[in-house]
Amino acid sequence: MRHENIIAMEEKVRNTGNGGEYTLTKIAVPVPGEDIKLEGFLCVPNGREGYYYKVEHPKQRIVLHFTAGNIRSDLGALTRNDYHVSVAFVIGRDGTIYQLFSSKYWSGHLGKGVGNEGTGNAEDKSSIGIELSNYGYLSEVSGNLETYYSRQKDKAGKPGPVDVYCSLADTHAYKKLETPFRNQRYYASHTPQQYNSLIVLLRYLTTQYKIPRNFLPDQLRYVTTPEVLKFKGIVSHINYRKDGKWDIGQAFEWEKVIKGVQAEKYIPVDAAPKLSSLRGLESVDEDPLTSEDALESLLPAAKDEKYENEDYEELQRSAEEVISQK
Repeated sequence: MRHENIIAMEEKVRNTGNGGEYTLTKIAVPVPGEDIKLEGFLCVPNGREGYYYKVEHPKQRIVLHFTAGNIRSDLGALTRNDYHVSVAFVIGRDGTIYQLFSSKYWSGHLGKGVGNEGTGNAEDKSSIGIELSNYGYLSEVSGNLETYYSRQKDKAGKPGPVDVYCSLADTHAYKKLETPFRNQRYYASHTPQQYNSLIVLLRYLTTQYKIPRNFLPDQLRYVTTPEVLKFKGIVSHINYRKDGKWDIGQAFEWEKVIKGVQAEKYIPVDAAPKLSSLRGLESVDEDPLTSEDALESLLPAAKDEKYENEDYEELQRSAEEVISQK
């Protein structure tokens, strides 16, 4: 999907619950001790459930991811019926925060990572996952940058459709690294609105769960390391996975996030669309939920907790799931 078309698609998801696929309920949860609020939506799919476990475990760290897709396919993938691969929060490119379940519960988001295999999913349970809606790495083809899903071959070996994200002239839409990260040089940019919402969300979660506002040092931030198992703070998916994952490397504005999270006081900038400006949703005229406890009665049924120590298949998305949603 071309990056400029994502705006209209995100507006549809935000304003109509993607045509009624989701029930969206406003949330406006105060960040303890601060004059800012975690604003967004509780996002509940209609007719799907079982994508998280309603079991509480102590939280030691927060793990950042990017989705490798667009918000419509992201939400669909992370709320698959009876498939516990998900995260508590997804942040759209417009900065809208979609909460899929309470942050005190858990779902699989690390897969076959350091400390997670053969441990009853210990690292999934002790962390809170946040997904930033973003296509991830891009491939240069004839002056354009194409997504991971472009030209994917089907079972018969026939190449699929071309999926252009932007041209090389659209320099605001991507980051080019001087030194490739995990063999990839081009990455889709994150937006100012996403950075702002992420900072507010991190300030809320670190306070709520007494997680230190620490980040791994530069020499460890972009590598897979067993140090992550004893680190308390904010990390990313690559710290657990040595291959097959690219979230999140040097194309991300880490210093902006670190500064915003660690500041004594944060004044939000580049905010997401105001909840009061939304159209087409009955809930936008209602008072927002002001605590995570208030979500409880609205959450879909969780997966049976008797399965929470079992291994799980990692999330896979076909090109058709993502490209067909233009």
